[in-house]
Amino acid sequence: MKKIRELFYPSIHLFSNLRKMLVLGWEMDKKLIIGYYLTTGIAAIAIILTSFTLKYLIDNLLNAQKIQLNTASSIPFILIVVLGARYIINLISGLTSWTFQQIYFDYLLRYKLQNYLSYKFYIKLATLDIAHLENPEAQDLIAKARDTMLWRPPDMLRSFSYFFSSVVSSIASFIILISFGFWIPFVVLLSAIPLLVLRAKYGTIQWSIWGSGAPGIRKLWYFSNLLSTPTALREMKIFKSSEELLRKFKNTQDHLFELNRKPLKNYVRILTFPPILEAAVLFAIAYSQLPHVLAGALSIGSFTLLINMIDSLSGQAVGAVLNFGEMYSNGLFVDHYFDVLELPKLIKEKDKPHILGKITPPKIEFRNVSFEYSNGHKVLSNISFSIAPGENVAFVGENGAGKSTIIKLICRFYDVTEGEILINDVNIKDLALSEWYDFLGTLFQDFVQYHFTVRDNIALGNPNKQSEKEIKEAAIKSGAADFIEELPLKYDTILGREFEDGEELSVGQWQKLAIARAFYEEAPVLILDEPTSAIDAEAEYEIFNNLEKAYENKTLILVSHRFSTVRNAHKIFIVDHGEITEQGTHEELMHKDGKYAKMFNAQAKGYQ
Repeated sequence: MKKIRELFYPSIHLFSNLRKMLVLGWEMDKKLIIGYYLTTGIAAIAIILTSFTLKYLIDNLLNAQKIQLNTASSIPFILIVVLGARYIINLISGLTSWTFQQIYFDYLLRYKLQNYLSYKFYIKLATLDIAHLENPEAQDLIAKARDTMLWRPPDMLRSFSYFFSSVVSSIASFIILISFGFWIPFVVLLSAIPLLVLRAKYGTIQWSIWGSGAPGIRKLWYFSNLLSTPTALREMKIFKSSEELLRKFKNTQDHLFELNRKPLKNYVRILTFPPILEAAVLFAIAYSQLPHVLAGALSIGSFTLLINMIDSLSGQAVGAVLNFGEMYSNGLFVDHYFDVLELPKLIKEKDKPHILGKITPPKIEFRNVSFEYSNGHKVLSNISFSIAPGENVAFVGENGAGKSTIIKLICRFYDVTEGEILINDVNIKDLALSEWYDFLGTLFQDFVQYHFTVRDNIALGNPNKQSEKEIKEAAIKSGAADFIEELPLKYDTILGREFEDGEELSVGQWQKLAIARAFYEEAPVLILDEPTSAIDAEAEYEIFNNLEKAYENKTLILVSHRFSTVRNAHKIFIVDHGEITEQGTHEELMHKDGKYAKMFNAQAKGYQ
């Protein structure tokens, strides 16, 4: 029983994916799906009807020829009808198959489906937990889905249309052939089995190549982007590293080529057997019927229909096999798309969450919090601290000490392993994330550079608020207003080189725009992770003066290596190997002469 299940599992899995794709198509546009497959079925039947008209045309022509030999008469009306019917059916077949199915419906379905698939995909990514986005396995899965979702799923539905057409024609041909001999259609179908097995094997080969080559493909895409990025190209010229990078790029290409080539060699060798078997079987069937034709038991028109139906059943059966193989191959890649859509929610929310109410600076407390990532790497160990409403605090420590993890836990990108985080004395797990995010504004070190207008770059800080006055005020506070006024279209200038007429900015200017977004949002809690790393000291001083004024009665949480930006904080936390080892004001910590004092003096010495 287990072996039987294993034998039929690929087909069951294929039709499971097909059902999912048809459901997606139906959700997208049911009329388009009906039109696409209805025209496919009509075109398939039309081919069979054409063979029937040919049979009657030949038989009636031969009868008419006998009559003409004996008496002079006009062309029989039946011949005109049959001949006309043949070309009318051809016309219907051509219009249905070519004009409507292959051009109109196929184009619309593919175009609309690509849009629908990509939109659903990016909706899913937008709602994915950060833990998935920082997981290498999930990243591989997302990369596989993204690389194939615009062509493999639409190709699966297209392959199914061809498969459906072949099945309809095969059934019709099968039924017709039974009248010539019950055994004939079964023998024809048996000749297609070797090709079915080989085609399924080929689909598995393609998929296994793709699956095993996914890390290499990701590396290939990385090299492609790296070798075309202006920043990298500038550095490559100075370091003369282009030759080494190109060597790595070429090695990756060669590895992927070999990965594809080796499994296909054996497949090609045995692929010649099925066509030879098929040709021999069809010849034998046709040959067995010749005595009946010569004896007059089978008309020439009927023999022609027999040949056409044998060719049709054989061709359509092989077509069904090939299209089934294409469906199977595409279905294996479609797995990645649905696997992404089915990634589970890791951060669970209560059905009836606690409502914080008025959006004002809350009290934030870590109580005996420990945290380790899913790979077992422990980052935080039994830390406790509190941030009062409206307090300006800073986290300082070496790289890898755990500062960014604390920020991720405040944002509830992850849940704590031990202990609890309290917001106004309520466990953060009891809050609705959407409401909690109304309280938070963030500016991370790896901020986004939106290749939109300057106005859009700032307004994305709070898309629900459209205030030209506040956009400009945010630009002034962040120090971005001066360079904005020098741009060709000022706040309407497109930024970046992605689009035509885009203006590129320096890293520092991009960072000022990101800070302007934070000013524009006006969240009661603002989290800044290295917010001025690319900004000069004078501009940094001005920005922080503005931040302190704007957040005088709000909570400001700062992560930074630059002590000039943290010394004015109400409270400074020193994070060392996942623990809070010191806390206090700048003066208090300098007086303790601990780690903070040593780090501050070492940095101050560098400026002397």
